[in-house]
Amino acid sequence: MKSYFLEGLRDVAIVRNELSRLLPNGVDPWLLIAADPYPLAYFTVIASEEDAPSIQADLSGRHYDQDGAVLEILRELQKRVGGVVRDDNDNRL
Repeated sequence: MKSYFLEGLRDVAIVRNELSRLLPNGVDPWLLIAADPYPLAYFTVIASEEDAPSIQADLSGRHYDQDGAVLEILRELQKRVGGVVRDDNDNRL
């Protein structure tokens, strides 16, 4: 599985609201649907008492090479709620 993250967020309620605006298909996880029409990626809000909230986006194995679509959603969320986009090797993107 390949994952991307939007980390360092502040308000879980605002993050959930913005995810629902961008991805109206499903809630927790929110689904990015491909044209075929299977899920391309699953977006989950991770809230913890120790760390700032984050979003984890997991690409479907069927759409493993469609990183651009997932990063486009994360970048739009970043504009709306802030944070830092990272890949699953902890590289800042």
